[in-house]
Amino acid sequence: MIVTEKKQILFILSLAVFLGLLRSYFLNDSEFTLIKKERLIKEVNSFLVPEDITGPMLVNLEFSKYHFDAGSAIFIDARDPEDFKSGHIQNAINIPYDYYEDYEDVIDGLDDLSIYIIYCSGDECSLSIDLADYLYNEKLIDKLLIFEGGWPEWRDAGYP
Repeated sequence: MIVTEKKQILFILSLAVFLGLLRSYFLNDSEFTLIKKERLIKEVNSFLVPEDITGPMLVNLEFSKYHFDAGSAIFIDARDPEDFKSGHIQNAINIPYDYYEDYEDVIDGLDDLSIYIIYCSGDECSLSIDLADYLYNEKLIDKLLIFEGGWPEWRDAGYP
């Protein structure tokens, strides 16, 4: 019985190696990498939102505060509900990326003509980028901006 199990393990390993070699030699896909490439996101350099946005763009604290004061953007917090409850940008709506399926009614209610600034827990947090990508690619919302400094930078600046 042990010999049969060893044969099965050897067969599975051989098949995995064979399929891996087949994939790498015969399917020429330059996009396929074992290590995720760093993604470069364009940054908005003025207070104007570009008309020809081709994907979510990064914005800074000054840009975010300008549009907060003008009431020209809707802020979306991509963090978990517990983090949102412990503090968030005033009037922001919470759409946690990890649970966005549970918020489809909120997402479907988003106006595709509005400007959205998505944030999370700062530089090391990718939830805002992930949510922006989802909304851009799946829900076809164009004017998506990512406030990379997120809640910590906003809070530390003493903003509401």
